[in-house]
Amino acid sequence: MTERSEIKGLIEKAYAARVKGDLDALMTYFHPDCRFQLMGAAEREAICRPLEGCVAVRGQMAEFIGAFRFANFETLDVVVERDRAAYHWQADVTFVPTGRTETFQTLDLLSFEDGKVRSLAQFTDTAGVARITAAAVS
Repeated sequence: MTERSEIKGLIEKAYAARVKGDLDALMTYFHPDCRFQLMGAAEREAICRPLEGCVAVRGQMAEFIGAFRFANFETLDVVVERDRAAYHWQADVTFVPTGRTETFQTLDLLSFEDGKVRSLAQFTDTAGVARITAAAVS
């Protein structure tokens, strides 16, 4: 898979499944030997540790889908070069347990193998994530 249009289409379908909260559909776009990492201080935050393999990535995606709802999802830019892509997107993200919402811009770096996402490195505002996920102070 090296055609820009194929990779762009795969990205759009995968993110549409994520926005819908459809874990089964989302995971069909991941390679069995996939890797995912939310980029941040992995030594301080367990959520930022790299995950290897479809089972581990599926577990993390299930947690994300249960905890974070997206609204007003918008693609800002897509750059594709051979089997790699940079996907810049924006959404209003609500942390379900607190009901807090913020608008996030995120940059995802993806690589592809056999027509599936082989790796995904996600760069977002981790301080913003900490704000919306913080326990309510009474």
